[in-house]
Amino acid sequence: MLRRPIVILSAGALAVGLLIAPGAAADSEGVAPEASPAAVVRADDPSVTFLVGLPRDRSALDKAATERSTPGNLLYRDHPSLVNAGKAYGASSKSVTRLRAAAQKLGIDVSVDKGRILARLTAPVSVWNKAYGLKMRSTTPTPTFPYRTFSMLDGTAYAKAPASLRTVTAEWVPTYAEYVASADVPGISGATFDEFEELLASTGSPNPWPRNLGAVPAGTCDAPAVKAKAVYVPVQIQAAYGTAALAAKGVRGQDARLTVISLGGGYAAQDLADAAECFGYTAPRINVVRGTGVPQPFVNASSETHLDLITASAALPRASSITLLEVVEGLTGFTDAFARMLDGPSVPDVASLSYGVCEAEYDVQYGDYLTLNEDLLRLAAIVGTSVIVAAGDYGSSMCGAQIAEESGEPTVWYPASSAWVTAVGGTRLALKPDNTRRTERVWNDLPYVSGITPPGPAGSGGPSILVDRPWWQAGVTPVGPRTVPDVALLGAIRPGWPIVYGGEVFTVGGTSGGAPFLAANLAAMSAAQRGRGFPTIGFANAWLYSAAAAKTSPFFDVVAGSNAVQVVGCCSAYPGYDMASGLGVPVMDRLYATLPRPAG
Repeated sequence: MLRRPIVILSAGALAVGLLIAPGAAADSEGVAPEASPAAVVRADDPSVTFLVGLPRDRSALDKAATERSTPGNLLYRDHPSLVNAGKAYGASSKSVTRLRAAAQKLGIDVSVDKGRILARLTAPVSVWNKAYGLKMRSTTPTPTFPYRTFSMLDGTAYAKAPASLRTVTAEWVPTYAEYVASADVPGISGATFDEFEELLASTGSPNPWPRNLGAVPAGTCDAPAVKAKAVYVPVQIQAAYGTAALAAKGVRGQDARLTVISLGGGYAAQDLADAAECFGYTAPRINVVRGTGVPQPFVNASSETHLDLITASAALPRASSITLLEVVEGLTGFTDAFARMLDGPSVPDVASLSYGVCEAEYDVQYGDYLTLNEDLLRLAAIVGTSVIVAAGDYGSSMCGAQIAEESGEPTVWYPASSAWVTAVGGTRLALKPDNTRRTERVWNDLPYVSGITPPGPAGSGGPSILVDRPWWQAGVTPVGPRTVPDVALLGAIRPGWPIVYGGEVFTVGGTSGGAPFLAANLAAMSAAQRGRGFPTIGFANAWLYSAAAAKTSPFFDVVAGSNAVQVVGCCSAYPGYDMASGLGVPVMDRLYATLPRPAG
């Protein structure tokens, strides 16, 4: 029997606790989606690309990433070019040559990334069938999953690499998904729009929704959500979190290089333009880069992508452009994204990701994904890219109510739990009339919504079952696993993050508001450093944890609230680091002032 589909969830765009994703309630990809049984590929013989890990010295890669990310180390923030990093820590030229020769004999084309950790092997289905001695399976696209998928299965499990390629590859991912635009639902989702309208009409249950008590600046459009004080506008959030103070010091995003990763979500350009006009900022150009299996840009307009791009754009008023990296939904999308985000003309200062999957999905079948991802993220740290990931919106039960009931243990999602990303949790922010912070506590909207399935809405947090405690968490957690989140920012649904969707302003909640916001601020800081002749920040966590431990911390310590939902009791906030709010809320101007200089 084939495995059940993997559900890839976006962390943001929550309307009354319901997850909104492009064209459906959730994004999903499996070996063979249940709605479309696998069948042997027919005679059209399309080309299929598999992602392959190259042989490499993983210990050297880990050592180099650690050295360049640790303040005080002689190599701290000493970031080589991607090409030089690939030569030093990726596959050797001999290994690449051996792979090309072996693949050529089979009729398979090989494309090797500059970082020399991942290669893409492409051939017609008939060639793959001959190489494996098996028949490839495929599925047909549907409006809820507009991809044609291909899988090489040996019985019910993924097939190993063809025998002649096993000695020249390290990891093998024999699945491929190709986006079919004609099967997708173009433009704005009517269901999503209706959910947002219902949220604005909702009074909150069992308690009434809190209101925005801060001052909405003159010149903001008079949209119903703004007039009803149901949403925070960008200027208010930026004032509360120190972004405005950072801009006053000249850190406004000039030359910032930010990549937003989207798994399956497109956008409506007019909505982005309307948001800029409503909230009074200049919208940067959106450069769309497409991943493997995405022959044309996504035609849907995803509320998640709108949230990511509008949040980042408003926080980078001087940025000329933002890169939107569009990759396929599913586990291969993460791996493809972590490689492609580095492989352009220049590596990004920061990459932002608002998607994840329950850690339990990374079992023996999917171990190659995990190994590849972690080494690609190590490579990002080496070349100077910070990766910011939303921690998730289902509180302490990211794997759902059934698993929570069975285990009684908290669950988190990956890649937020990676040792090489900064995971962003959620808070509820209350403002004074001058837009300074009145209170801030852990985000948990259960008092304002009822009947939520899956668990939530609340900021995710808890221990990982995949990743051991990293060196930079040694001072805040006992020996054991990596814990999330690392930091926290606004996640509440109402008043929450502002977006424009279908020409209307709405409030949305989710940790994927905080992720692109932090990413934009770090991108502005890195750009300012580059402008002064210094290298970019790179992997930020060792700096963040050391800054939080200083006598004067640049974090607001969240000490109230819990992200417990329904079954699982974890996790509550208390003084210092906790698994509900991490280190707390970064105050951007104060944080930037603590950035250690490179040793050289």
